[in-house]
Amino acid sequence: MRGRRIGVVALLILGTLFWTGAGFGVWANRQALDTNQWVDTSSELLEDEEIRQALGFFIVDRLFDSEAVQERIEEVLPTRLDPLSGPAAAGLKELARRNAPRVLGTNVALQAWEKANKVAHSALIRLVESDLASGEVSLDLKGLFEQIASATGLPTDALDRLPPEVAELQIASGEDLQTARDMLDLFETVVWVLLALGVASFAGAVALSGDRRRAFVRVGGCLMFAGIAIMAVRRLAGDAVVNALADAPNAHAVADDVWGIGTSLMLDVAGGTFLFGLFVVTGAWLAGPGRRATAVRRTSAYPLREHAGFVRAGLGAAILLLVIWGPVPWTRRLWGIAIFTVIAFLWLEWIRRRTVEEFPDQPAARISLRRKRGPAAELERLATLRDRGVLDEAEFQREKAALLASG
Repeated sequence: MRGRRIGVVALLILGTLFWTGAGFGVWANRQALDTNQWVDTSSELLEDEEIRQALGFFIVDRLFDSEAVQERIEEVLPTRLDPLSGPAAAGLKELARRNAPRVLGTNVALQAWEKANKVAHSALIRLVESDLASGEVSLDLKGLFEQIASATGLPTDALDRLPPEVAELQIASGEDLQTARDMLDLFETVVWVLLALGVASFAGAVALSGDRRRAFVRVGGCLMFAGIAIMAVRRLAGDAVVNALADAPNAHAVADDVWGIGTSLMLDVAGGTFLFGLFVVTGAWLAGPGRRATAVRRTSAYPLREHAGFVRAGLGAAILLLVIWGPVPWTRRLWGIAIFTVIAFLWLEWIRRRTVEEFPDQPAARISLRRKRGPAAELERLATLRDRGVLDEAEFQREKAALLASG
């Protein structure tokens, strides 16, 4: 008996670890390898005021520190005013720094940013998934350079003289691509392996447990814990990233915002895991011998017996409302809501048959001001549940002790 308990606990711990690891894998897989997700995240980054300001300063610095811009300004000024080209460039640069965040916040700039990220990420995925030994991927920011130059009053033909590397931000090349290729292979394998191991561990814990209902409660609790663990690791990792950039003022100023937006999908994974665990705990609790759970089943016995069709329709409506609300990613995806719907209706049929068997003659609920049944009647009900096999002797004694203790 003790060995079985140890086995159940070990399987629950392993299941929690596997599920937590799978959660991080799902986030990394979708965040890094899904182009649409990448573009959505990059759009959110540019919509953040502090990040937009930091990116604007970066573009302005690269633009005005280039020799092509300096030469074009000198050409525009009369020869006698060549000594003023330096102060003129500095004035334009300061004007550009003030206007850059506003310019980057326009729809035109956002579309240019999204296009640049989509092209760069698609190229990155093609290189990673191919067998090419070398290559490089850069983020082409020329569209944003043009927007800022136009708003500053800088001659537009100056941009035509910019070296390609000035308006491009290299993302990956050489060994980085090989590392990304290795990571892709790892993601595609490990995520599903961890999910399978997590499900297998939880299923094993339920099968090995002598009280399967209680085991389901524990599995739900483990899922909720896994969701909290993912959120905690996200917070701790974010603090570590920000602290690591303490000596880089420009990066440090926006690191927290970048991390929050970049890991928002991780928060969705954690929330989805927690919500699913909560449903599992609630469903298992409603099937338990506790007084409150029993009262809920007793109250619902009549509609479950006489109006089963309406009850099923009510569950379907509740699931539709969950889809409309869409609090977590799996409620907005067909496969996720399909799996949940199947599980929910299987649980409903199981709890309906058990409730009808437990309270076969329960009348429709009526509003009453009568006093609740006394301890003797409650004890008689518990004895009936024991005789029917709903409660084992240990559960009966435990409920009896709690009832006597409450007076």
